[in-house]
Amino acid sequence: MTTSRLGVPALLIALLVSAPTAAASPFGVPQVQVAGSSLGSAPVFHPGAPVPVPFTPDYLVGYVSDVSSHGLLTYHDVTAGFTALRANEELMARNLELTLAANNSATPELIARAQLDSAADSEGLLFALSDALGPELGAAMRDALAEKRLPKTEFLLGNGYSARAGGLASSLVFDKILHGYPRPFELAPETVVRHDLPGYQFYDSAGESRSFPSGHANQAVWVSTLLGLMLPELGPQILARGADSGYHRVVMGVHFPLDVVGGRMTGTAAAADRWNDPKMRDALQQAAAELRAELEWRTGRPLAPVPADAAVERYSGHLTFGLPPVGEVGAPMIVPPAAPDLLLAHHPELSYGQRAEVLRQTALPSGGPLDDPGPAGSWQRLNLAAAWTASVSVAPDGSVSVES
Repeated sequence: MTTSRLGVPALLIALLVSAPTAAASPFGVPQVQVAGSSLGSAPVFHPGAPVPVPFTPDYLVGYVSDVSSHGLLTYHDVTAGFTALRANEELMARNLELTLAANNSATPELIARAQLDSAADSEGLLFALSDALGPELGAAMRDALAEKRLPKTEFLLGNGYSARAGGLASSLVFDKILHGYPRPFELAPETVVRHDLPGYQFYDSAGESRSFPSGHANQAVWVSTLLGLMLPELGPQILARGADSGYHRVVMGVHFPLDVVGGRMTGTAAAADRWNDPKMRDALQQAAAELRAELEWRTGRPLAPVPADAAVERYSGHLTFGLPPVGEVGAPMIVPPAAPDLLLAHHPELSYGQRAEVLRQTALPSGGPLDDPGPAGSWQRLNLAAAWTASVSVAPDGSVSVES
């Protein structure tokens, strides 16, 4: 992750102060065009710059993905295995041990980053995730957001819980109620260190909802996955930054590793629902064009891929938290049917079946906690960063192999 020249605490303060609060509107989202004007703060215009154009009102509604493909208002079936895991005392003890280790040993720099992400959920993650783009592009994105020049991008991915590409299903409200698992600082109040920040209620507000799965991790994953599809040149770095956000919940002592794994799974499933929705994909592609044009105008050059090995390694390191396998080892990978199109931006030349095979070949080993070996497929085993960056060869018969 890129470190600001200001230092992390200074970056934290700068982002918290400069992050704009979404203006109130009849629709709950400010970046919509009505009668030729934009609801919310007016953008700053610059000579020769791209002209910000909000979505028209017809983009407020009409998304089939507003209803989860996993059951009306939940993604419960994605993480249903947690119910059985709760009876595994050894695993749950390890789950707590890993939480306390991350929470108790966190450096001031890591705590500052974790506080930044904790504060970003309601105000929108785009400011916090912008550092994944590197110093220059990250600053360009923050400047564009501060000047309200990315109305489509903010409408879909910003605005915190009002982000249009989010929604009630991907908020995990019902999933948390169904599982009803307490948070680390409730189970171990004497040993969890509370990394408070003046003006924020990281622990009081968290105590009002249950621990599994992590809503923050879920939100960070669906936002970073869709943003990575919008900017594929920087996709692995954006994914890694989203994974960092999930890990930071463990650092704060408000979530367990299993909560974050569950949040990654539901967030990926939610992103797949959105990306597989034709109208939402059209909206995301419009936002991608808006964001790309703005970044290229501000930096004076086209976006280009950057080395991704470190980002893939960091992302992959957050997938299991080192939790031991609890299920069958060596079982075949069943790819969720909604997942292969998440590779479209990075492997556009491959067919659906070939993309599914890339996901299968880059998947985690079987048997990990929350791995679902059933016919619906395993969201737990997906390694999107590895799949996005995979070097793929296609044989004359159409079969594919991922080169190591």
